Formats: sequence, structure tokens, C-alpha cells
Amino acid sequence: MEQLSQLLRDNESWLMVRILSYAKLHNFTKYTSTLLDAWRLSISGLTNALCTSLHKHGGEEPQFNPDEDYTSDPVTEFGRLEAKRHRERGITISMFLGLLKYYRDTYIDLVEEKCPEEIKAASMRFVLRSFDRFEIALCAEWVATESQEQISTLEEANRRLSNEKNKYLTVFESTPRPALLIDKDGLLDTLNLAASNLLGLEKISGETYYSGGHSTANGNMKRLRKPFTDYLPWLKEEANLFSEGDLLFHRTEVKYESSGANQYFDVFFARMLDVSDKYSGILIILDDITQRKKLEIELSHLATTDALTGANNRHRFLERAEEEFVRSSRYNRPLSLLMLDIDYFKNINDTFGHAAGDDVLRALSTACRRMFRQIDIFGRVGGEEFAVILPETPIDVATSVAERLRQTLALLRVEGYNGSISFTVSIGVVEREDGQNISDVMYYADKALYKAKNAGRNRVVAGDVTAEKNTTF
Repeated sequence: MEQLSQLLRDNESWLMVRILSYAKLHNFTKYTSTLLDAWRLSISGLTNALCTSLHKHGGEEPQFNPDEDYTSDPVTEFGRLEAKRHRERGITISMFLGLLKYYRDTYIDLVEEKCPEEIKAASMRFVLRSFDRFEIALCAEWVATESQEQISTLEEANRRLSNEKNKYLTVFESTPRPALLIDKDGLLDTLNLAASNLLGLEKISGETYYSGGHSTANGNMKRLRKPFTDYLPWLKEEANLFSEGDLLFHRTEVKYESSGANQYFDVFFARMLDVSDKYSGILIILDDITQRKKLEIELSHLATTDALTGANNRHRFLERAEEEFVRSSRYNRPLSLLMLDIDYFKNINDTFGHAAGDDVLRALSTACRRMFRQIDIFGRVGGEEFAVILPETPIDVATSVAERLRQTLALLRVEGYNGSISFTVSIGVVEREDGQNISDVMYYADKALYKAKNAGRNRVVAGDVTAEKNTTF
């Protein structure tokens, strides 16, 4: 019967899938797990007992005798141990015997479907007789225990469960991260101390659990059983998407405004399933990452912004410009670029000092950022040289924009220690042509800028990249 033994050991996963399908079909998963791996221990134990019994009986069909010792046979001993283990969990004998019939059907199915024909009949008899012995041993063990012993056993099991519950409750209450259990109706069911502090609810550690989520003597928890979105309205959309989906876990960052300031949370969602694989609610764990996000934003700002003027620095300008060039090329949309430079900036520094020169650069940057659209990209690309990307803008419109900018800047006055400072700019304008990259367009815009300088400064020159023609205001 070595073939039968090998067949059983080689097909433990097949047996697990089959018994779980029987359990689901006949509603036993109402009281047991729907996770496949949860059935591994019983299938592995039963298979091992059957294989050991095969070896002990030399492959012969096991029999019965009136003085049977059910502790001396591996199958019957496994039955006794299973009886004790399930009785401690409060399982009734009728419930367990019912499920046992489907265990038997599972092994019979395996023999029917996969056993070689030459040993199928003998294998079938062996499996059936082994399950008969398993059932007798289980019943004998179940009824042999006196009522008081059963009560003591259940009390001991209950103490173990209580101790285990208290350990997990301690972890739940002690974690510094707010944790909330939301029932299937979206009501706030349980929360830990950190979550209570976050929501502004008065609570002592463990109070929610031991009060069952209802009002305590001091009335602290009276408000608890409400839709959790009453407490965390900024999580409503994310929570609804998660609860309506089929993911077991989800993690996301959420920003919301509180008292005029932004707060950021790293939010972890986990779906809670009962033993029958039915949705019973969600677990939400929050991690306040506001300080970290503020630091990230600050570091990002420092890395991408010119410290003196507040404009995009050269690296960030080129990075964003490249994105716009790709979009313009892909959708065949117009895009223009302005290059502007402060006229006689060295004279400003020499006459009024470098601090005043810095004030001029800041004034120019502020005026530009106020004038341009949100989609426009403005950056400082040199000492007193700036560039602007104008998406969705042909050269005639861009030239008009540049002229308005030139006039606006010419009217600015910057107060310095040595008097009021006025300044002008020269601007070169170019529209992107097919096949040109950012370097190409900046080159032609720079050429147009220097033509404006050579023509007397304080003017706009529109460069025709193709024909190398220039129009001057």
C-alpha cells in the first residue's frame, strides 16, 4: 500500500482545496475559516495518521475488537485529540461529526479520481474503515468526559482566550498611532486611546472595549456609535472607495485643512472579514506625517526655487519646460518662450550697491509671477536673465505678452539707499518649431534677446526660427 501512502502525501494541497469547497458548500464556514492555509493542519495531521496506520497494519484493512485500545492506533488517537481540541472551542459533537463526513468524502474523492485501478478497491476499503475507527474514537472520547471536566476544560480555554485578548488589547491601546474599527454599516465601533485623543473624545485606556462602545458612568463614550465620517469627514471618499472595492489592504496619504493649516496623514486601511469570509468592517490606522510633509515640501522648495527671487531655479525651469515641450509636440499645440535680461544691470549694482540690485531682481520676479498665468513657467536661468514658457501660445500672442511685460517693468520703482531705481528689460521671443527641443528654442530666443540688446535695449524682438527674420517694436 506504499502507492496509497504516496498518493495521500503528494496531494495534501488538493485535499485542502476539496475540504474547503465542501465546507463552503454546506455552510460550515459560518464557524470555520475560509483561508485555505487554515485547513493545512487538519489535513496534514489526518494524512500522517492514515499513512502511519497503513504502515502499522501492513496495508491490511483495519478491523475492530471488543477490547479496542483507541490510544494505540494513530488514526483513533488522532480522533481523540481532535475531539478534545474542538470540544474546548465549544464545538458540538453533531457539528463536528457532520464536518467529519465531508473529510471522509474528500479522501474518497481523491481515491476515486487519482488512485491506480489495481489498488483502488483496497484503498477505498482502507479509507472507509479508517474513518469508521476515527469516528468511534472521537465519540468515545467526547462522551467519556464528565460534565464537570468539560466545564473545567472550557473554563481553562476561556482563561487562555481572555489572556490572549488582553495581550492584544494592550497592544491596541498602547500603540501611539490612532486606530479605529469601523463596522459594516460605517459606524465607529472601537477606537484606541490615541484615536480618542485625536478626535477629542474623553477616554481612558480600554474604556471603549469594556463598555461595548456605549456610554459609561461618566458619559464619556455616549457619542461613539455614529458614522465614523462624522468624526473624520476628510476620510469619507477614501474609506468609501476602499470598502466598496475588493482590496484586503490599502495605504494612502491624505491632506486636509484644519484651523487654516494643512495636516497630512499616512492612512492604512484593512478589510475585516469574519470566519465565513464576509465583510464585517474596516480597520483604519492613522499616522500623522504633517511635520515630515512640511519638511519635504520645504526641502523640495529649496531644491527647485531660486532663493533670492522665488522663481523656479534653472534646473526646475528646464525640467518643467521639458514636460511642456513633450506635451506640445505630442498634441501639436503652440508653445512660445521668452528670454528677458535687465538692461545695464551692472550699472545698477555699481551705482546703488548689490543689495539694491538684489531688490531689483526680486521686484522683477514678483511682477512677472503676478502677470503670468498659472500654466506658464517662469524661471531665473542666469544672474539677471529670466525665461518664461508660454504653453498654448503662438508667437504673435507671445510677442504681445512680452511687450506688456516690458512696459509694466519699465514703470516699476525700487527704493534704494541712494534713491529710487528704475530699470528696463530686453526680451527675445521664439515659438517652438516641429522637431526642436528646449535647448534649440532657448538658443534662438537668446539670439533674439541679443538682437534686442544690440538694437538699443528696452525692446522686444520676435525671432523667426525658420526664416531668421526679426520684428521689432
